[in-house]
Amino acid sequence: MRRSIVAAVVGVTALALTGCAGGGDGSGGGAVEKATIAIAADPGSLNPITNATQAGQEVSAYLYETLMSFAHGKDAEGLLAESWTESTTEVSFVLKEGIVCTDGSELTASDVKASFDYAADPETASPYSGVYFPAEGLTVEADDASRTVTFTSAQSQSFLLSNIGQMPVVCAAGIEDPASLDTTPVGTGIYTLEDSSPGQTYTLALRDDYTWGPGDVTSDTEGLPKTVELEVVDTEPTRANMLLSSEINVAEVGGTDRDRLESGDLFTIDVPARPGLMFFNQSEGRPTNDLLVREGIAGGIDRDEVASVSTGGRGELMTSLVSSFTAVCVGADATTSLIGFDADAAAASLDEAGWTVGADGVREKDGAKLELTFVYPSTEAQSVVAGIELIQQQLGEIGVEVTPAPSSSYTDVIFQGGDWDLIWAPISTTLPSTWAGILSGPFPPDGGNWTYNTNQEFFDLTAEAQQLAGEDSCDAWTAAQASAIGNLEVMPFAESTSTLYGAGVEFEVTTNGLLIPTSLRG
Repeated sequence: MRRSIVAAVVGVTALALTGCAGGGDGSGGGAVEKATIAIAADPGSLNPITNATQAGQEVSAYLYETLMSFAHGKDAEGLLAESWTESTTEVSFVLKEGIVCTDGSELTASDVKASFDYAADPETASPYSGVYFPAEGLTVEADDASRTVTFTSAQSQSFLLSNIGQMPVVCAAGIEDPASLDTTPVGTGIYTLEDSSPGQTYTLALRDDYTWGPGDVTSDTEGLPKTVELEVVDTEPTRANMLLSSEINVAEVGGTDRDRLESGDLFTIDVPARPGLMFFNQSEGRPTNDLLVREGIAGGIDRDEVASVSTGGRGELMTSLVSSFTAVCVGADATTSLIGFDADAAAASLDEAGWTVGADGVREKDGAKLELTFVYPSTEAQSVVAGIELIQQQLGEIGVEVTPAPSSSYTDVIFQGGDWDLIWAPISTTLPSTWAGILSGPFPPDGGNWTYNTNQEFFDLTAEAQQLAGEDSCDAWTAAQASAIGNLEVMPFAESTSTLYGAGVEFEVTTNGLLIPTSLRG
């Protein structure tokens, strides 16, 4: 679930990047012929509305665009939109004039509306429903003459602009034949799909009619690569080897493979990757339904030590449930309510809850042992596994028996009401409002409130926050997070990091971690 990358990459490669001087033929200034970028997995379907995987979004970013551009470290900027107005219930966009789709048609306000209508159709089953736009109560109106699209929400939303502004827009031909979008992109992106070998490479060509990019980028902007080749390289050791041998220009690498790249002539930036979040199952009948038990567990864990171990010493303690690369509510600290490490106080909490230490050292209550199942994704790095084993050890010292349970489909476990007491779920979000959906609603299988949260204070604070727009809502959202953390719906540890390496090119990324193709320069 990693969704945060940022980098600017400068260097030299001999094999994967070739260049020529100045001016050129008017296509990207002639500075770069080809840039090769590694992606960790094949995207499969190229439909940007239905494929929300990391690889799917990485590829579609070159082929499709959104109404707004949210570059990390910058203010929001119009991409397809020329101007906009917003409130908690309505956001209106005026499209830039002269936007042309890759099939030669002009993008209209009706096309934008059709994209959202397609995404909102239950038969589409878009994962963006309820994320980039409200799943219910949204009205979209289009006026082609004024190039205006207006979105009205029946419920107040603090970050309506930020959400709606991030959804990819598909041109008319794609909406008319959605099945074709799996293999044939029809968007407004600065690149077009020239060739593909699924599982291997996707070759993209720079358009010669692009004039509407952020910061006045056009097809003639100097330094834009004429060709971008996205190469599927599914292992970090291989990506590291290819960087060292100059076979690729850009790649992301995490873990210990970064150690051997330190000697390379590569520009590097560490970026937040997977956040370490431990959730508590609060359903009736579970030991962790009792706040005293949750407090005992939290107090028995050395958060600093687990954070260091689980990130391989490269992470930062989380002060919020939101990624540190967020563009909103920057600097918020919602962890002041978190219980500190104190084994004696933790044991006292468990004693008060009625769980006393038995002859074998494991706590008991009413004939049952305090045995907890700790689920985590089986794909987690070894450092995360080591962090979970450390939690197991520390809780064992206060009489709590923890059994780590790796799962290849942990989301099925939680959304189907499976067997778990604790879960390590690396959920990355860039907006605090997202947590209102994660920790609210009906319980599984009727809804998505998989922690079985009943914290009314949290519900009241999120409702208050939703009545305020943008930065005006930050104090309320921070208070809501603090309530969830203090009541131990969730215990945050640290954001792990990954490193983005490159040579011969520089670029920017969005707050969601996607490379911005219009910023790519050689």
